[in-house]
Amino acid sequence: MDVPETTGSTSNSTVIAVAVVFFTVLLCLPMIGYLIWIWRPLRVNGNATRLRRGWHLTHVTGEVLASDRLTQTFSTEYGPDPHRPYGGRRVVTKTYVYDTLNLRLADGRTTNEQVVNFNVTAFPHQIVSFWTARKRTGAFTFAVLNHTTRQQNVNDHQLFSIQLAPGLQIVFVIYLAFLVIPIALLTIPGHGIPLLIFLGLLILFFIGQRRARRRFGVKGLATIWQVSQAEAQQMMAR
Repeated sequence: MDVPETTGSTSNSTVIAVAVVFFTVLLCLPMIGYLIWIWRPLRVNGNATRLRRGWHLTHVTGEVLASDRLTQTFSTEYGPDPHRPYGGRRVVTKTYVYDTLNLRLADGRTTNEQVVNFNVTAFPHQIVSFWTARKRTGAFTFAVLNHTTRQQNVNDHQLFSIQLAPGLQIVFVIYLAFLVIPIALLTIPGHGIPLLIFLGLLILFFIGQRRARRRFGVKGLATIWQVSQAEAQQMMAR
């Protein structure tokens, strides 16, 4: 009775699986680069003038003279929604809340500062600071600090734009869209490992961005608060 030779087929299967995993890692190298970049902490220097990754920090501290809030809602229609009867179209609605504060600065000058979707609450005679990160042509106001009420408003969307520039965000999304197809094709010969690698890296990416923002909220924001709080106390003492 002949015994089936399975050693050769098993060896070939292992070699194919290893080759597939290796090719998957090559395809995911850009994703690994994004992952390393997003895990880097957002560190603020001692006098809160620079943020790691080449960003310069500027801020404005002043007494609120007036505040205004404007809410705008936009609706966009897309193709037919399969979940709606009679072929109804899918409608996506977005709401933008604009908060504009008129401030009197320490030198007596006045200025208007506006932020979007910050949910800022400030009333006349309160002392408020606006913090902005700048690099080349990019500028993102990421924090509004009310020194009178000690309220800190930090916009996570703006922080993510500082972590990963909007242009790189677009490239990343396009890259992921094209990566899905080869990963799906490699999953079967790779015994599911390519899909696990892809999902694992994606999960680590989202964990990394949240971790960096959380650490910034504890350490970086403390430095920023200390600097502008010293200015606010001088204005309150007048």
